[in-house]
Amino acid sequence: AGMICVGLDVGSTTIKAVAVQGDAAGTVLWSDYQRHHTKQAETALAFLQRLEQECGLTPGRDRVYLTGSGGGPLAPHLGGKFVQEVVAVAAAVEQLHPEVHFVSEIGGEDMKTLFFTPAGDGKGKQVFMQSACSGGTGTFVEKTARKLHIATEQLAAMPYEGLTLHKVSSKCGIFAESDANSLVKAGVPVDEIIASLFEAVVHQNLATLTKGNVPMPGVLLLGGPNLFFTGLQ
Repeated sequence: AGMICVGLDVGSTTIKAVAVQGDAAGTVLWSDYQRHHTKQAETALAFLQRLEQECGLTPGRDRVYLTGSGGGPLAPHLGGKFVQEVVAVAAAVEQLHPEVHFVSEIGGEDMKTLFFTPAGDGKGKQVFMQSACSGGTGTFVEKTARKLHIATEQLAAMPYEGLTLHKVSSKCGIFAESDANSLVKAGVPVDEIIASLFEAVVHQNLATLTKGNVPMPGVLLLGGPNLFFTGLQ
């Protein structure tokens, strides 16, 4: 068995890992994705123990690359290399999706947008991050849904098309929360409130791009909320 390469993303709400045979372009041997419920280090350890048992991850032979908000502190303890998240995303998109010009990633606590513009031989990259406030992120949608007593599975399937939308501030989670509360008091149906939240998230995402950039196809949506919330897609 040759070298195994592991990518471990320790995010604000979840941990993801993938193991490939050989270099980064190798065959995927193992992958998993779990909420860590604020136990970042413990969950990362459990992932690594499973990688040892199930893939034969071996110190001294194999490589571990870490990314995400919790990756930096863990990397030195693991003898791994920390890769800044946007760098990792940009590299992956260039390799796996060369046709993509615009990436929108929504995480648990932050948002990132990347532009790939043709420049000479290769592509130029521009990155905008919106991480100061969770106004347009997964946690923001989930918190509001919990207040409305909507189960996670139900939230994932909730629609956007064909519903009446209402004004929900996307600038800040606290403002959005009070807007959602007002809508509840006014007797607005729950599916309309959620659709309005999705709309607010997209607007918040686009608002960070008012620097003279226009998202061009192909567009790639990344991150848990984009993956799990059908209405957001």
